[in-house]
Amino acid sequence: MQAWQRKQEVMKEALGHSAKTCRRRVTGGLRCFFRAPAVAPPENRAFLERPIAIIAIFLVLSLLVMVTSDYPLGLWMKSFPEQLRGMAKWISSLGTGLLVLSFSGALLMFAILAPAHKLRKSVRTGTDLIATATAFVFLAVAGGGIVASLAKNIIGRARPELLQTNGAFYFQPFAFHADFASFPSGHSATAGAMAMSLALVFPRLRPVFMPVGVLICLSRQWVGAHWASDTLMGWGVGVAFALWLAHAFARRRLLFAYDSDGRLCPGEQYKAILAVLRTLIRRMPMIGKKVAPAEKTCPSQSGRIPNL
Repeated sequence: MQAWQRKQEVMKEALGHSAKTCRRRVTGGLRCFFRAPAVAPPENRAFLERPIAIIAIFLVLSLLVMVTSDYPLGLWMKSFPEQLRGMAKWISSLGTGLLVLSFSGALLMFAILAPAHKLRKSVRTGTDLIATATAFVFLAVAGGGIVASLAKNIIGRARPELLQTNGAFYFQPFAFHADFASFPSGHSATAGAMAMSLALVFPRLRPVFMPVGVLICLSRQWVGAHWASDTLMGWGVGVAFALWLAHAFARRRLLFAYDSDGRLCPGEQYKAILAVLRTLIRRMPMIGKKVAPAEKTCPSQSGRIPNL
């Protein structure tokens, strides 16, 4: 009975430490994000990393595509091979962002709830960096999708499936109905935010993330859910939102910084995040376990001859 009570007390103490650590980290993170920017944006900031420039470029391109190509491409989408439609739907489903949101959310909770009082200072720093990186990806993907969802319901463009009845240029603003929520594409915005945020966090994998995001955008046309201009503008919205959030992080010295050319790059502390993550994963199973004391070596086993 006493052993059971002792276990309950240990469990309550551990939960108390975890709750206190979680509260402190969440409060500290929110305070860091909403504080006044500590770094001004560089004057030579890269043009293609300016959110307003991205929105303007993709808006012009999407309007050109809308006028010149949407109708013929809409007719082509109706003749898309039925054998490939299943694969296109699977690729399109990745645009919901559920996989990235679930993984980043779980990793964020793991980093927040890690027992900091039992970790070394370097590992605690690593968990803070992991929490910041996963929070950035989560906010970028979720925020990009929300912005696109609001925009497309306000604009109210008819989807390609209504081509025969409404045509390619029918708009019903503030309809807030799925049939009139085509421009911009929400899946494409989520794909753009997902690809750009992951490319910023893992710069070496940019050649992988960006093509996957573009493929998701194309799949929305293959399944007949969006016009080409919808996916183009959706991609621009998602990329612009991820860049805006990255600049907000960089100006507060969170995760990102600016290089000499005015481009976003990983911060100084971020460079050690992978090494710290490996250390954390290796040491986490040992947390809470007592190290067994080393056995004493007998004189006869140590090579010494005992006195007779």
